[in-house]
Amino acid sequence: MSARAEQRPHGDRDARHRLSARRLSVRARAAVAAALIVGAAFTSSSLGVVHLLRSSLYTSVTNSAEAEALDISSFIAARGRIPPRLPIADDETAAQVVGTNGQVLSSSSDIRGQPPMAADAPPPGSRSTVTGVVLHLRRHSMISLDLDYRFAVAAVGFADGQLAGTVLVAASLGAADHAVSLVLRALVLALPLLVVLVGWLVFVLTGRALRPVELIRSEVANLSATDLHRRVPEPVADDEIGRLAHTMNAMLARLEASTSRQRQLVADVSHELRNPLAALRTQLEVAVAHPGAGTSALLAGSIIEVTRLGQLVDDLLTLARLDEAAFPMRTEDVDLDDIVLHHAERLRARGRVDVSVRGVAAARLVGDAAQLSRVVANLADNAERHARKLVNFGVHVDGSDVVLTVTDDGPGIPAEMREQVFERFVRLDSARTHKDSGAGLGLAIVREITRAHGGEVSVGESESEVESEVESEDEVLVGRATPGARFVVRLPIAAPQAQS
Repeated sequence: MSARAEQRPHGDRDARHRLSARRLSVRARAAVAAALIVGAAFTSSSLGVVHLLRSSLYTSVTNSAEAEALDISSFIAARGRIPPRLPIADDETAAQVVGTNGQVLSSSSDIRGQPPMAADAPPPGSRSTVTGVVLHLRRHSMISLDLDYRFAVAAVGFADGQLAGTVLVAASLGAADHAVSLVLRALVLALPLLVVLVGWLVFVLTGRALRPVELIRSEVANLSATDLHRRVPEPVADDEIGRLAHTMNAMLARLEASTSRQRQLVADVSHELRNPLAALRTQLEVAVAHPGAGTSALLAGSIIEVTRLGQLVDDLLTLARLDEAAFPMRTEDVDLDDIVLHHAERLRARGRVDVSVRGVAAARLVGDAAQLSRVVANLADNAERHARKLVNFGVHVDGSDVVLTVTDDGPGIPAEMREQVFERFVRLDSARTHKDSGAGLGLAIVREITRAHGGEVSVGESESEVESEVESEDEVLVGRATPGARFVVRLPIAAPQAQS
């Protein structure tokens, strides 16, 4: 219990911090972060400047004290005696001569009668310095030096015959400390002003930079399913926000296209279901109202309509499963040429068109036999539906792929429609009846199954003026193929990725 009670305040505090951070806008967080960073940087640099300034001023004062001490030692050496009163350069300086026994032999008037200013006693010809020595100087003029307590003391050792000792010169640090204090106060006053200025500038500039983002957000927030044609404004600059707006518009375009396809799908499905259901209802009503010898024909027609409905529902279910990658794929070694020959024989048995399989060679790949059979069946039925009199099948191995071709001698497909034919519920001739054409799902299923196997499908013109031999049950026909549609399916020989 105690451990949980100790952990709870920390968890509550972290939660409050996260909540307060969420309440701040991006521009506010950017302004606060920039102000803190600039404040920290300014504080660090200010401390460095103050330190360098103090060091530089203290060095200057120390050098002045050393120069004064050298002058006094030279004066003593020149006179051959120690004067009772030492000359000094200005009123902010004090001087002493200390003997080897530590007694003050002479001093300037402003420090007369006081003990040695420092205990340093360097050897003759050497020098040393001490900074921050506290001294109480006697007032001797209009400038009161006893108000200055911090000094830099320079010690110079001398020896000239029987004269030996140390010259001590103290130079005031007051001017240096005062200059450092002024700079420090100015920096302290400038810090909050700089932090506020930087925060305000970042807040304003970030707001301007994020204004296009807000426009994008508001535009997207006002979008509904009925006005997906609207687009967010794209900035002129090709920066991150411009690319975001471009990506957002591309996404809206995809959503619009997807919604349009869904609406079209619903309309097409409704249309496809309405006609067979209406025909089925009519036939059943006639059969009920007029029972008799014609009932069997009516029921046979009803069975045809029910079969069409079942095929349509099955095609829709297949496409839905392929879209969701939920279609079960049972991979095995498949002889694609056997599947092609089977469906070629099926078309030949119907007798609607002549069939050629002279381009079919042995080809084995790894895939789902049932799905591949559906691909061949859909292409075969499509070719039979549009051919004038001839359908050609071809299978061959091309490197690591197996290539399937299905060609007809029909009217062909216009170049601008060759991608649309693989869309759902697409018919090139809208005037065709359901008897002559399917629901427009066969080629869409071909494309999805081919993609599920890692392959690709395309359509182009069949080769014109190519002589081909067509085998029929009783004879071999030799003719010239006219331009039509040529579907090419390219499938990898290796096994596709298994789907569960």
